Amino acid sequence: MAENAARIAVISVNVHDMDQAVAFYTDALGFAVRSDAGAPYFVELVNDGPRLVLQLAERPAKADYPSGACIMINLGVADVAAEFARLRESGAELLHESLQESPVGPYFGVADPSGNVVELIQFSG
Repeated sequence: MAENAARIAVISVNVHDMDQAVAFYTDALGFAVRSDAGAPYFVELVNDGPRLVLQLAERPAKADYPSGACIMINLGVADVAAEFARLRESGAELLHESLQESPVGPYFGVADPSGNVVELIQFSG
């Protein structure tokens, strides 16, 4: 990577209900709250990757997934089948009826409470 190349530092996600979003990203996806000093307008979450900032928006998202262009958060997991079963059991809005295959490994999509798309993938190899 070039010395002056841009790198992903923060991912911002607009959400229409901060309490629901924080619960989803922490309880369902395992993020931790780093700072809620800006709540209810901003809440910063962390895991092993870039920081995730939830930002309060007026309306839910209307992603045309998987057909339309949209930005997705993709999370690598060790056992995608177990995550699929766990999130289905929790009542999360799964965007696939079953695991999907891709050249890099099986995955599935889930919508957060504001309609933003998160894909969980188990990379092969």
